[in-house]
Amino acid sequence: MDDPYEDRSMPADTGNGNYGADDLIDLENMKPPEIDYYAVLNLSKTASEDDIKDSYKRLSRIFHPDKHSDPALKEAAETKFHVINKAFEVLSNPQLRTAYDEYGEEGLNTKWEVGHRVKTAQELREEYSRLAREKREMELESLVRNKNDITINVDATRVFKNQEIMSPFGGIAFAKTSRGSILDPLKRAEIMQLYMKNSFETQFGPRTQFIVGGQMTSRSGMSGGNVVGTIRHAFSDKLNVELGSSLLKPRVGVLKATYSIDPLTFITGTAQVRNFKGPAPLVMTFGRRITKGATGYMTYRTGEWAIGSWGPVLERRRDFSSMALGVSSQDDNRAYQVEVQTGLMQSHLSLDHTWTLDSATKVRVGGSLSTTAGINASIGGDRKITEHTKVGLAVEVGLSGGVAFNIKVKRLGQSLTIPIVLAAEFNPKLAFWATVVPICAVTAIDIGYVKPKRRKERAEKIQELRAVHADFIANQKKEAQEAIEILRESTDHKTRHEQEKDGLVILEATYGNLDAAPELGLSADVTIAVQALVNNSQLTMPGGHSKNHILGFYDPCLGEKKQLRIKYEFQRRLHQVVVADQASVAAPVRSLAGLTTTITYNN
Repeated sequence: MDDPYEDRSMPADTGNGNYGADDLIDLENMKPPEIDYYAVLNLSKTASEDDIKDSYKRLSRIFHPDKHSDPALKEAAETKFHVINKAFEVLSNPQLRTAYDEYGEEGLNTKWEVGHRVKTAQELREEYSRLAREKREMELESLVRNKNDITINVDATRVFKNQEIMSPFGGIAFAKTSRGSILDPLKRAEIMQLYMKNSFETQFGPRTQFIVGGQMTSRSGMSGGNVVGTIRHAFSDKLNVELGSSLLKPRVGVLKATYSIDPLTFITGTAQVRNFKGPAPLVMTFGRRITKGATGYMTYRTGEWAIGSWGPVLERRRDFSSMALGVSSQDDNRAYQVEVQTGLMQSHLSLDHTWTLDSATKVRVGGSLSTTAGINASIGGDRKITEHTKVGLAVEVGLSGGVAFNIKVKRLGQSLTIPIVLAAEFNPKLAFWATVVPICAVTAIDIGYVKPKRRKERAEKIQELRAVHADFIANQKKEAQEAIEILRESTDHKTRHEQEKDGLVILEATYGNLDAAPELGLSADVTIAVQALVNNSQLTMPGGHSKNHILGFYDPCLGEKKQLRIKYEFQRRLHQVVVADQASVAAPVRSLAGLTTTITYNN
């Protein structure tokens, strides 16, 4: 369930004051939020044309400058009326509204050539998306993207067992343990294999990319490598084709094509050509979205095959056919994949599940049952330690494959992976400690150092943020107070009318950080602003945008989560609601029993 107090205009709090790696505020890039025209008119993003007109007329009757004789109020009303007019101008124009919905103020300031004006909102949205995508692609045309992967395979099996020596009396004896450095056993570890892969990608036109990559492998004093060039082209929104080939021996050519039958269904085919002594091995996948977040797929691999006498005979084939069925799913909170494969030489069942603990941490558990590799299990996780750096740890255990510990570091397209083989055979004791020790160490460092450091940095950055934008905050507060003074007279009349018919009367409304002490000034009194939104004993505040953009509101705690607490009376009964900043409000809420009802809205 989503956090009911989540303020999506600010970095997310992961709970209990513990913040993810990407939750720290970047003062250099963070700017005060742009005005939200939907909030100005107190509308949802699905508001109809009639809703927009009605809201505009209602606000115009209050904020039109001609309605005020006091010079100060007249000047303030002119400013507010200009904002109301701008909001109506944007939201009542289908083209401007679509551009604003997609790209905010930037969409209004960009010239879009979207052709005919009588297109539907959906057609306009699709065309804006296409134009924006092509614009971004053209901007990237001259840029080159670099990816680098390094894998270092380490054999540490001798580190965790006694060293064997030949006995002069025959047989094998174990060397006595000498009192040396605690790091001496680590000297027995050795690098089994080094693998490096590097690729450069550049844009040729809006639909074509060219990738050139090199790879190198070194093992036991022997090494080899190759260079691969690939051209990727999108013939249409439905068809994408890749053509690649190695430039050195052994030469291998790859052709891959993906075709989208409809928005839910796709087909992918891959052919790999090593020589012309037989047909190319093929891999064909058919996939379809079966639920909102899950996709089912079926993959068939031909392996090496023959047409008559053209192709290898059965006894000389190294790759055989197989069929796999699977389901994969991914959303913000978890991801999983289940696959069943049956083949002539190898069949398996595999399961993989990943949980997102917070915005910076993921935990993964997997397992497989194979006719060739037996039973294998793995557990691991990764954590974002800076904005662009992620570290992952995992333990893999196989009944026939031993115990391995993996370390992976990723940063801006660069990846370093270190698989460490701890035991060549299954060792439950080693598997247990290889899992427990890293988890305990990482948890202790995270709780004892990383999270307290982040909390301190966040508090310091929030204070600095408020200092940097002090003038903006003061101006927003001044404008909110001016709006409240403009609303005061009409609201007093509305309140008396509601009291006469035992209708909806706002007794108190507070917006901001409700947990902070009042003397800190991190909350604001918005009673009049909320009462002004009451119509015919009904209060409706659509969600989906921050409430600090509503006329009479402002952000009293920039950089922190905000809530709105409303205490009101309806038909001589007291009620209270507490909502998140971007949650919707609908009142009154009738109580079935008692005189006081407290409601917390989740969305």
